[in-house]
Amino acid sequence: MSSESDASDALDLQAPSDTDLEGEEFDRRPPNPWFRVFPPEPARDHVIFQEVTGPVRPPPRDASPLAYFQLFFTIELVRSFVIETNRYAASFIERNQRALGHASRVWRWLRTGGTTVSEIKAFVAVILDMGLIQKNRIADYWEVKYRSQSTPWFRKIFSRNRFQLLLKFFHIVDNRAIPGRGEVGHDPRNKFQNLIDHCNRKFKQHYKPREMLSIDESMVGSRNRCDLIQFMPNKHHHRFGMKLWVVCEASTGYNLQLHAYGGARRDRGGENGLGYDFVIDLLREARLLRKSHHVVVDNFYTSVPLARDLLDMETYLTGTLHHNRRFIPAMIRNARPQVGETVYARQGEVLCAAYREKLSKPKPVLMLSTHEPAQNDPGHNNPPKPVIVTTYNKYMCGVDISDMMLFAYNDERKSMKYWKKMVFNVLHRMMLNAYIIYKQNTTDQHIFTREEFYKERSYARCTLD
Repeated sequence: MSSESDASDALDLQAPSDTDLEGEEFDRRPPNPWFRVFPPEPARDHVIFQEVTGPVRPPPRDASPLAYFQLFFTIELVRSFVIETNRYAASFIERNQRALGHASRVWRWLRTGGTTVSEIKAFVAVILDMGLIQKNRIADYWEVKYRSQSTPWFRKIFSRNRFQLLLKFFHIVDNRAIPGRGEVGHDPRNKFQNLIDHCNRKFKQHYKPREMLSIDESMVGSRNRCDLIQFMPNKHHHRFGMKLWVVCEASTGYNLQLHAYGGARRDRGGENGLGYDFVIDLLREARLLRKSHHVVVDNFYTSVPLARDLLDMETYLTGTLHHNRRFIPAMIRNARPQVGETVYARQGEVLCAAYREKLSKPKPVLMLSTHEPAQNDPGHNNPPKPVIVTTYNKYMCGVDISDMMLFAYNDERKSMKYWKKMVFNVLHRMMLNAYIIYKQNTTDQHIFTREEFYKERSYARCTLD
């Protein structure tokens, strides 16, 4: 039986449901009704992705890892860190000079004349290296009692007291320029937003992503007292922390756009929901619309309005669907397929599917795509698996790949300041993106592993100073 005849028969038998009428109300145009389709559906015409991809204005081939890191960790950024750190240190000493004891190490800050560009670079190198050599306490890095646990590199760069002073006074924004707690316009994100804005500019300036993108949330683990802290029980690495919405290249995990979630009071969703707004806004800010990218998301974001609006902007969508989403056709919402079976419905370029993979899961998984046809993947025959499912499984993991690589060498030491956890996490994202560009731009027979890349950067930082 052909797909055309099956579709027409199903169309004759299918009465318009309440859900279909909702879809018509959403469209505000005379839409095509939902109709049943059967695999294999003929391939549909799509705008071919033709963008030039890969690194943009990278360092010379086979350059050192430090040169790649400095694509993002620029001298202008370092100078701003120096200015704000010295500013905060001076303000702290002025406010607390009567309470400071004569033996306080804070007075040494005045005697040394503050920090410098070279010292801030070394400070960041030490912070990143603490992810490679993880110890229980900061003081353990300067331990000399147990020679088997000695790490002389840290002592060579800093004394323990000097590093702890830098960590105490480290700042990236002028506190006087942002509203304080309890003041009108207060937003905890102001303490690190300038760094995220800097990264968003540099990340897209030096890399053009491939066709497949994924969008998901990433948690920056923290239990600080701050209204940015979220609880997500399904995140096994961190259940408490600050939430970052991230656009990643699906195959490499390259971070393209970051957005720190401000909570329900600050980030309110529109009529189509918060997930819809974030996907549109992130792609627009990253300048990824109207380039035929294929975006893969989970059921928090996926909706029929999002699929249609992205398609109008020449961007394709594939994702899982919540059963209670509006505008899902009744034949998909109420479908009860057997194990290995898939029920498809189409409205124009939007394809919905209900797929049941296991006997232990009676409710089918609902999927939506504006790119994939109603076809089974020839590589999965027992039981048959739709192409829409294999595409989702293959490309949804972009943010997970990024997190997996990120957390491998992220010390994530406890901090009394929530914003320092975010800043150090973003610095590690700079390192990850630098490594991805390095791999694609290096022709040497021996390409460093990520651990070697981190070590070479630290060695270069040490020998330069």
